[in-house]
Amino acid sequence: MRTLPQRPTLPETTTKRMQKEADAILASSDQKQEAERRHNNARKTIWYASVVKALKDMSGVGERCMFCSGSESSQVEHFKPKAVFPEEAMMWDNLLWVCGICNQSKGDRFPPYTGPGGQIIDPTIENVWDFFFIDEYGNLTPKWRTDLNSLDPRAKSTVENLALDRDALQQTRQQRIEDLKVRIEDSLSRYRAGELSRAQLEGRCREWRKQPFQPDVADYFLAGPGKEESPFREFLVTVGV
Repeated sequence: MRTLPQRPTLPETTTKRMQKEADAILASSDQKQEAERRHNNARKTIWYASVVKALKDMSGVGERCMFCSGSESSQVEHFKPKAVFPEEAMMWDNLLWVCGICNQSKGDRFPPYTGPGGQIIDPTIENVWDFFFIDEYGNLTPKWRTDLNSLDPRAKSTVENLALDRDALQQTRQQRIEDLKVRIEDSLSRYRAGELSRAQLEGRCREWRKQPFQPDVADYFLAGPGKEESPFREFLVTVGV
């Protein structure tokens, strides 16, 4: 998971069409069946392509899964499952771009919660680093809540329902951390030797943050709480970020 950019505004024609579809679902005597039918049909249309494009743009370079950050996305996900919340099947704020593994892991599960986003954290409206940290081994770990004397329940539920603790993700996160550390230490060494300028360091930092390989790691260590850890802290202080 990583914190995603602000959700873009869809073209007016697309917004109107989605509202029309949503109204038809609400008016149906069988909202669940109507939501399934209308969404399946919409996916085959030209107007729906603008929805997919906006989601792809939000997910960034490499179109990595908005949930796990490790796999290339290929499916529109209903954050609130359309089988449970058919009235939100065509709502723009309810759509994400995810990989098949996360989509299948989540399925129609959506544990109830009275706060924003439900029991599963929504990376489009919440700062995921308020709930998680990434350790040196690449584990996406729920934070400890001192007020509850337990792991953050929403973070824990998110990991469990999306299978974000699967081995392949942990291994690739760890690999990205190790690679990033080597690049940073080499860049600092070359900067101190006069071989690189501060502007070049800034350019490297921008490139690392854009790279699609486990972008959650770069987000955490170069823009999130992990930037206080060594050698990221020394590098960012040098760069002036």
